[in-house]
Amino acid sequence: MKGWLTLLPLFLAGALAAPVELKINLRIGDQPLRFGQTYQTPQGQRYQIEMLKFYLSEVALVRPDGREVRIDGLVLADFRRDGPTQGVSVMKMDVPAGQYRGIRFNVGVPRELNHLDAGTQQMPLGVNSGMYWAWNPGYIFYRLEGLALLPEGNQKWVIHMGTDAFRIPVRLQDLQTRRVQINIPPAGGAITLNLDVARAFQPGPGGAYVDWRQQSLRQLHGLSPETSLLMSVVYYHMQSAFSLAQ
Repeated sequence: MKGWLTLLPLFLAGALAAPVELKINLRIGDQPLRFGQTYQTPQGQRYQIEMLKFYLSEVALVRPDGREVRIDGLVLADFRRDGPTQGVSVMKMDVPAGQYRGIRFNVGVPRELNHLDAGTQQMPLGVNSGMYWAWNPGYIFYRLEGLALLPEGNQKWVIHMGTDAFRIPVRLQDLQTRRVQINIPPAGGAITLNLDVARAFQPGPGGAYVDWRQQSLRQLHGLSPETSLLMSVVYYHMQSAFSLAQ
């Protein structure tokens, strides 16, 4: 696991903090993602995943009464072909032991950090992060790259999601029922999330999808008017791509 991270610990006056790790399983549907393995989109296009990097920020655990325990810090999760994809620790935090009804976070860089001078920022930000575009758009929040196995030959494709408009809110919480429960014992533990990477390839309104047969759609990012519509489709599906592991 590379690209990790800075994290400011949480201190709550009068509360005993338990150490907790946030872990992630990469999935394709309900199966573990394996780099180098060939998968197929709903439209029948075959592909492989080569790398995935994304920022996590503004993490908070949600108590049963709706109050939040917020964790300061920003991390860069970095998955590559030579690394693991299951149970990967991406963040460490200290939180009060007890019962929670969920977790929320954003995939992306907070606005107040997204437009600072990257030349003065330290990892996981900065120009050496491999995630920086420029001052105005800021950082790439979610970077997914792979190969499309097309009849005419293999073609590289990328999905680079960024700009403040494409910061992805993830809300895995339920205050109305006990369907979502996270128990943090005094000794601490782990919260494990599944990330279904294949959600990016689900079709949108009118059946629009990322068609790698079109050269212009192999470089998908939110900065281009030509690809911004399909990036909106990817953004919509990514909001539900995370789930709590059972």
